[in-house]
Amino acid sequence: MLSFDAVEEVCESRQTTLVIHPTIRRAIKGYEESFYVGLRCFLSGESDGLYFLPLQSGGYVRLIFSKRISSGGHNLLRVDPLTKDGLERIKASLN
Repeated sequence: MLSFDAVEEVCESRQTTLVIHPTIRRAIKGYEESFYVGLRCFLSGESDGLYFLPLQSGGYVRLIFSKRISSGGHNLLRVDPLTKDGLERIKASLN
């Protein structure tokens, strides 16, 4: 099984910092491989940056990848829920 370290290595190899909420990081456990594929496809321009994160309680939350540049000029890759209630749904699923 692929670890989250491999996901971070992809970002580092592209001199990009992965910015992800700790709750989302915890929720991805067990889905690292599909997340990795989605991330690579986005970074290669082969996808729209949507990732459907399955929830332990059933259903899913849509996450969106976005590229940014920090005020210091560093490349960032943000991973955020697409909807306002997404993070709360993820948190509730982990409890």
